[in-house]
Amino acid sequence: MKRKQMRFTGYCLVTGLLVILTLVMDSCSSPRTTLTGIISRTTTTTTTQTTTAAKLVSIAITQSSPVKILLGATEQFNAVGTFSDGTTQDITYAVIWNSSDATIATIAYGGLATAIVLGNTDVTAAINGIISNVVILEVVPSPAPTLTSIAVSRSLVANLMVGQTEQFSAQGSYSDGATNNITSQVTWTSTDTTIATISSTGLAAGLKPGQTVITAILSGVTSIGTALTVISH
Repeated sequence: MKRKQMRFTGYCLVTGLLVILTLVMDSCSSPRTTLTGIISRTTTTTTTQTTTAAKLVSIAITQSSPVKILLGATEQFNAVGTFSDGTTQDITYAVIWNSSDATIATIAYGGLATAIVLGNTDVTAAINGIISNVVILEVVPSPAPTLTSIAVSRSLVANLMVGQTEQFSAQGSYSDGATNNITSQVTWTSTDTTIATISSTGLAAGLKPGQTVITAILSGVTSIGTALTVISH
């Protein structure tokens, strides 16, 4: 009985081993899919750029020489720098300005020149050992104010009687805003000297009844005509 059991047990073991072996071989013989992963890598190369600052190579004052300014007036100078990369830039407020004769004209920071006395001086601009072109600044006299108009006034409001005189006056206005009595400087005229005459000092004299027009002329400027009526006694 024991032998039969041992045989049965051995049979079962052998059978089990055969089943397992069959499954393993079947698994090995089955089609198998293999996935291959493709990995891409991006390499970033950083290039270091070296920037070299452009250097100033020359300075040019923009005004043409000579520059004429009136006595007591001011003039703005400007400077342009050219750099090693070919670019230009306004450097008016970066340079040091110089006047060769500060008794004639001074030039301050920013290029503003002021005329002091008549004469010439050389203006330059410099920085870091670089000097600009020379521009001559010439201080010239201020022109005399010009006469712009003449106003005539008279001493009498009433008509002038024959045989009487009347004083006329002339007031000149000038381009600088000033006014001046120019009675003795103007040329006085009467449109009808048979009715009334007027002297070089502006004194009119009635000769006969009628009306004439009085004007004053100086330096090409003529006043507005003033009517003068002469009546009899």
